[in-house]
Amino acid sequence: MNCSATACKSQQYLTNIVGESPAWCRILNEVTALSHAPSTVTVLLTGETGTGKEVIARAIHEASDRANRLFIPINCAAIPADLLESVLFGHEKGAFTGAYVKSPGKFEQAEGGTILLDEIGEMSFPLQAKLLRVLQEKQVDRIGGREPVSVNVRIIAATHCDLQRKVIEREFREDLYYRLNVYPIELPPLRERRQDVTLLVSYATEKLAKRGHPRIHFLEDALEAMENYSWPGNVRELMNLVERISVQCILSKKEAVAAADLSACFSGTSKTRYTVRPEQTSGESLPVPALPEGKTLPEYLLDIERTLILEAMHQTSGNASSAARKLGVPRSTLLSRIQALSLPRWNVPPS
Repeated sequence: MNCSATACKSQQYLTNIVGESPAWCRILNEVTALSHAPSTVTVLLTGETGTGKEVIARAIHEASDRANRLFIPINCAAIPADLLESVLFGHEKGAFTGAYVKSPGKFEQAEGGTILLDEIGEMSFPLQAKLLRVLQEKQVDRIGGREPVSVNVRIIAATHCDLQRKVIEREFREDLYYRLNVYPIELPPLRERRQDVTLLVSYATEKLAKRGHPRIHFLEDALEAMENYSWPGNVRELMNLVERISVQCILSKKEAVAAADLSACFSGTSKTRYTVRPEQTSGESLPVPALPEGKTLPEYLLDIERTLILEAMHQTSGNASSAARKLGVPRSTLLSRIQALSLPRWNVPPS
């Protein structure tokens, strides 16, 4: 199925989905595939901040047979760790000071629907263990409760950090990671879908007009400048910039936005970190090491991981326990990475 066909089909049930680039069509293909799969499949959304993980999570929900039930997003990083357990799993009356009434948690409230656990990488270790039980047993334990409560909820997890790296550094449970990583989707940054910038700008201006902002339009040179910008904050940054420009147009009573009107917005960021395309950077920019030809950053990092593991195994004559100590990871993690990276099994002696 080609990208345009997928986009048209997906638009029938997706909200706030804007884009026609190959990178974005790949995401729409994933959402379409999930719409035909059982809605019990757990999804792990990864990608930089501002790439639209909540938008895609909501789209997955709306494309499933759970669409007529609640979609509840929870930002795990925004809620204090000592309160997050109560928010997610609920509590009984008298469970702690201030618990004057019984309160069901978000999992119970989302019964039959979908819960998005955003910034899952920030969840504490003890709470990770309790979430693992929910995934395994389909039950939650209210704080102060005597009996578990069965729940039927689809879990979508999202993060901007490298969970595999957190597992290696013992900051995230390995068993939970594999439970969450059933259907992984990595959202592309906006700099990898530049041809969607014009569509996103048009969407943003139309949305603002519906909220009472004046109708503005961006001239060709402004759109070209926006396409060449690196967008470190991704789609969220673009939306905020368009709203800022809209407010400025109210003050200046302008309707057309030129590239010159954007210079102040772009110059507010660090030139050494946020630049346009590499061939357009000035001598002020810091040099950025080039990736090997045809390699993406995740692929290159996996190559480095393979090399380090193989070298450690070679130095220890295939002793997985000694190699794990050299690499500073648990033996079980090393064995799982050897399997995940399809490294030769003869390097690993029997347990």
